[in-house]
Amino acid sequence: MRKELIIGLFAGLIVLQIVLPVSMIAKRESTLKNGEVFRFKTVPVDPYDAFRGRYVAIRAEINKVSKPEGVDLKYGQKVYAQLFVDENGFAQVSQIAMRRPKDSAYLIASVTYPAGRGNDVGLNLPIDRYYMEEKAAPRAEQVYREHSRRGDKQDAYVIVRIKDGFAVIEGLYVGDQRIEDILKVNIK
Repeated sequence: MRKELIIGLFAGLIVLQIVLPVSMIAKRESTLKNGEVFRFKTVPVDPYDAFRGRYVAIRAEINKVSKPEGVDLKYGQKVYAQLFVDENGFAQVSQIAMRRPKDSAYLIASVTYPAGRGNDVGLNLPIDRYYMEEKAAPRAEQVYREHSRRGDKQDAYVIVRIKDGFAVIEGLYVGDQRIEDILKVNIK
């Protein structure tokens, strides 16, 4: 009996090790295929993850919103950032909610500061890393920084697919070109 229990637990562990990564991949692929498309303006940041490799560190320009009346927020608290598309075609946060919205697109975000200057709430949106091929990432980061500074050259943005609050970055753009295409031209 004990031997059968050990074999059963071992088999369950093997199944779990297969199902968990497959479900994570399936969720990302489903979002990329069926998610609603949003463009987010970005600003620069610095980039390396020992486990996942090189990436371009990005931060959405829209990272704060007005605090809802009568709501006490805490650092790190999960909120739902409701989205709309502005007249320039970029995503903006219209408001935050404590409950999952039923009739509008949203991102699951966390609070970085509960209420700062005025009545603004800082948000950490889950679109902060664009992973790339190891050798191309440093050059991509350099090009991205040149085009994400405030001023004349601020024309960097990401295309993000969102489904049920889950976001997947589809592409990083400078001007209207994917960063990978710009790097190919610069290398030749």
